Amino acid sequence: MKQQEINEIKKTSYRNELVLKPNDLIPNTGMQEQVLLSKAQITICGGSRGGGKSQVLLFDACYDIHLPNFSCIYLRKETKQLDKGGGLFDKAHKIFPILGGKKNTSNKNYIFPSGAKAEFDHIQNESKTEVEKRFKGLEIPAMYIDEIDQFSFETFLIIMGSNRNAHGIRNRIIGSCNPNPESWVRNILEWYIDSEGYINMDRNGKLRYFYVYGSSVNEIIWGNSKFEVYEKAKNYIDSALTDNLKKVGIKYDDFIKSFTFIKGDLAENKQLLKSDTNYLANIATGGASAIARNLSGNWNVKVSGDEMVSRIQMDKMFDENRPALRSGTKYMTIDVALLGADNFVMAVWDGLHLEDVIVKNRITSGEAVAIVKSQLYSSGVREQELAYDSVGNGQALNDFKYAIPIKAQQPPIGKEDNYDNIKSQIMFVFGRMLIEEKFTCNPELANRLFDYGKGNKKQRMPFKEILQNERRALMISESTGKTKMLPKKEMKKILGGSPDFLESVAYRTVFELDKKKKNNWSGLQYL
Repeated sequence: MKQQEINEIKKTSYRNELVLKPNDLIPNTGMQEQVLLSKAQITICGGSRGGGKSQVLLFDACYDIHLPNFSCIYLRKETKQLDKGGGLFDKAHKIFPILGGKKNTSNKNYIFPSGAKAEFDHIQNESKTEVEKRFKGLEIPAMYIDEIDQFSFETFLIIMGSNRNAHGIRNRIIGSCNPNPESWVRNILEWYIDSEGYINMDRNGKLRYFYVYGSSVNEIIWGNSKFEVYEKAKNYIDSALTDNLKKVGIKYDDFIKSFTFIKGDLAENKQLLKSDTNYLANIATGGASAIARNLSGNWNVKVSGDEMVSRIQMDKMFDENRPALRSGTKYMTIDVALLGADNFVMAVWDGLHLEDVIVKNRITSGEAVAIVKSQLYSSGVREQELAYDSVGNGQALNDFKYAIPIKAQQPPIGKEDNYDNIKSQIMFVFGRMLIEEKFTCNPELANRLFDYGKGNKKQRMPFKEILQNERRALMISESTGKTKMLPKKEMKKILGGSPDFLESVAYRTVFELDKKKKNNWSGLQYL
């Protein structure tokens, strides 16, 4: 790109109708245009799939790439979501080089002629300690979060604290998402959504203001002006507004942030509809529910393939303020693995309270038997309260005559006829019990670090984040047939490996199944 062209770009911005070359990179009218003109500190865009949400995150950085002190960061939940075709880093290759950006593939960033920098990163490990370590002290004027609903609200708050700078650059966070009825994003969009789950277009793009007084998504005070928020949050803000802050010119409205939601529509993305004639048919697959969610942007509808248990619902298991659901009866449940790459995971329970998790790797069948015997004794668990998967490697534990061997393909327990097999039944009941807040967890265990991942991708992760990742294996199916589990290959494709931790914990429900003989639950698809 010639220096003269770069200088011309520097003189303008999207607010002054900057367009990119070639012509197919011109922002679409509608959502993309509104996002680029947004004055909100926090903007979330979403709606129907294919509306150009990811692309607009890249366009927005073009406001300030001529500024030497400008930096921005693009975030996804997992690295592979950045790298794959159509991911943010992949899409950036079609835009940033036009503006003089130089790509660094190994570090996933672009450096522009001015010295401005755009980084691409992930936050797979969402432990509070890890996220704070990565973002504490950073000053990032522009933060772009693709599929923001995949992150926790706690992570969002930590990230928001780094959205600042001392160079006079406009701070902003822009997040994209598709409708997700179980995410915290659905909660903060309540004002924008009508009773049927659709965006109220009279409120679409309207500015709102908020103050967060706690760590929960339910601890937010909203208003249609900063003064309205201040009136509601006066006690919180006044206690934070010290005399020293007042002396340097800080006022109550500095504690209050602006927010907007902007709905996208596939019909606005004429380039996509023109270049990919199969896209519309693909996202409409799944019947009326899929159309309502994917095309019309309904925030209340669940469709086939949705996660059964949301992040918020899983978090309830780790809530330290809930009383521990102990009964005095001890249990142990095991996901068995021996010399292969998977983990041998033992979960120890008191009632429905998860007390401990023990992980072993690459052990022989003889070692497995010895380890289980020792753990039963030290934990005070009777053999009758031991359950394990007995298929394949699990046969090593068949000498425990009074234990419950779980054979995945055997018929469901009781008079259930809507499950394909006992494994699907166990997983569905486990999911329902999580939603109904029937489990609690030892706080020390929740934050304990385990090696997690495969090969050179292993990292130390808290137990609660491991379960948050693996809960994605619990999926809802709208099939009228029997609930069943997809092949192991599909499961590994979703998670990057077997859900060893989730399965060891979920097996606890086998002791509850006889109590659930007459339930009418259906619709789990276990990946």
